[in-house]
Amino acid sequence: MLTSRRSWARAAFALLLVVVTFLTVTPNPEDVEKGMDLTRWLAALLLGDASYDDKVAHFLAYGALGFAAFWARLAEPGRHRWAVLALAVYGALLEGAQALVAVRSPEFGDAVANAAGAIAGFVGAYFIAAICARTAP
Repeated sequence: MLTSRRSWARAAFALLLVVVTFLTVTPNPEDVEKGMDLTRWLAALLLGDASYDDKVAHFLAYGALGFAAFWARLAEPGRHRWAVLALAVYGALLEGAQALVAVRSPEFGDAVANAAGAIAGFVGAYFIAAICARTAP
């Protein structure tokens, strides 16, 4: 049963990684502004400025990756920090790769949002797991 759950979590992580990678290195579709309403609202609510919507989107995407990486158990217990570090480096490398794509431009702030999201997602999953383990019969 545990192996089946881990397989599903790894499949979810792989799918998220493919989607995030695709969205990072391809041009924005024409109607992307409509899809950013949630992140614009969150940026205005949490940061006081809706123009940070792109950073919020990066944070949420890598937060989902960090969360999925924890449940996929991509690293042995005690070595989880390497999975988070790998996600942060991957996010920075993808930002750098945008320099090679003429329609995108790399931003240091996006790389920071990627790293912060990966850490937050992973830590959030860790605390959820700890709470569940404490309340399990």
